[in-house]
Amino acid sequence: MKRRQALKVSSLATIGLTATINGGCSKNTVLFDHGVASGDPLSDRVILWTRVTPKKPGPVEVNLEISANRNFSQVLFSKALKTDSLSDYTIKYDFSIGSILKSGKNFFYRFNSQGTTSEIGKTKTLAAESRKIKLGVFSCSNFPAGFFNAYQAAAEANDLDLWLHLGDYLYEYPMGGYGTQNAEKLGRVPSPSHEMITLSDYRMRHAQYKLDEGSKALHRNAPLVAVWDDHEFANDTWKKGAENHSIDGEEGDFFSRRAAAIRAYHEWMPIREQQNKRKIFREFKVGKFLQLLMLDTRQFQRDRQIQPKDYLSKSGFSQASFYEDLNSTKRNLLGAEQLAWIEKKVGSQKFDWTILGQQVLMTKLKFPDLSKMLKEEDIPSFLKPYLKFLGLGIPSNLDAWDGYPAERNKLYDVMQKSSTNFISLAGDTHNAWVSELTNASGDKIGIELGAPSVSSPGIADAIKLDEKQFTDKIIEINSELNWMDPKHRGYLTLAFDENQMEARFNFIKELQKIDSTIFSTQVFQVQKNKLGITKKDT
Repeated sequence: MKRRQALKVSSLATIGLTATINGGCSKNTVLFDHGVASGDPLSDRVILWTRVTPKKPGPVEVNLEISANRNFSQVLFSKALKTDSLSDYTIKYDFSIGSILKSGKNFFYRFNSQGTTSEIGKTKTLAAESRKIKLGVFSCSNFPAGFFNAYQAAAEANDLDLWLHLGDYLYEYPMGGYGTQNAEKLGRVPSPSHEMITLSDYRMRHAQYKLDEGSKALHRNAPLVAVWDDHEFANDTWKKGAENHSIDGEEGDFFSRRAAAIRAYHEWMPIREQQNKRKIFREFKVGKFLQLLMLDTRQFQRDRQIQPKDYLSKSGFSQASFYEDLNSTKRNLLGAEQLAWIEKKVGSQKFDWTILGQQVLMTKLKFPDLSKMLKEEDIPSFLKPYLKFLGLGIPSNLDAWDGYPAERNKLYDVMQKSSTNFISLAGDTHNAWVSELTNASGDKIGIELGAPSVSSPGIADAIKLDEKQFTDKIIEINSELNWMDPKHRGYLTLAFDENQMEARFNFIKELQKIDSTIFSTQVFQVQKNKLGITKKDT
């Protein structure tokens, strides 16, 4: 597999709102440094995106061209568009194929302005009638932690009809924060170097991520459907705040920060905007074959997660109070509006497959007592406060669906009534997971696949574990869990046809080198109308 060219990070990392008028040495008056992208395909339309970098401030005219072939020997559609600083010089156009092109067929697009032409993008709408589709699934792409080789590998494979990003498309941390240990060595120091808080900060960070060559390659290769998680805002975001947003006012009003993050996200991502820009949950369909519901388990109606330390006193841990609050029916992850929307969508027509693309694990998951697996000197400081709780057998991650079990039960009731083949997709953890989901009665509900991160460190990066001992033990104590990988970064592909789904975990050899090599895969299959998953020899 060919190596890709070195990133232009060191010279271009600061391109964003505050650097749009930097003259540079090019004779052109505009540049298309951030590539092109497409997203949110329906059967008859798709969003086309780019960003112009002008040398002088002010409105910029850009022309969009559509062709059925890459050499643009025949331009089928042309549209004059305008952009300016109000949208950070980004452009989004909701292109309707009309009678010009066929549903589900590849076509090509490009932008030009003032003598400069962008890269050529390839995209398609979702096929109105089809019995097969191949999806890529990505999550947790941390720019300073390593190169986006997973994106590059997927682009070079050139076999995706659509790719999904389940959130943490970018991270808000400053230099010196999470994932930045090797940032200087790699030439991937976050821009701005401080934590994202203002609109200018979020725009600049988005601009930097769009400069990664792997990211640009995948964006121009296939349409994207994305949802945000917490790091598009701030760590552990909920509807009224976030874990790392200062409550004493040092970082300003949280709702202003959230509004800035949402605005920048809609500017820089190829997403179709709703009237209420906080609503990001939406539906995509491939005929009556497959239904994809993208959800928001983060900022829309999510209540603050429970903190076990709040149930500690001099007399010990109050398990009764903890479980009473944990199981409360008043606590929301989705919220009533989004849950009702899901019920309406899955009940409107029968699909062979229904996918929920969302952020956090649904799987009931407990960790083994890590204090028995680690030497005292190998216990990182961040883990020490939680060790006592792991030994109590409480859920390992209360930031996930385990922290909202009553609402999970409501969702399972909805999915069970639908009689569809239910697949849950999750990101967030940075590790790979395969589980068979069960309801409170022990009935199988569906399958969950947790995607590995693109570059964010996983469990094995943070804790010096005997990986086999850990994985064997965590599978032993969790009845829903079939398999997991705590070490490797990469991406997931899902190939659906009339009879089955094949899930393939593609693991990347290295993140610290510009090398897109896939060094190993793990393959699983789900047969239609059979609620079980089997591992396939590779």
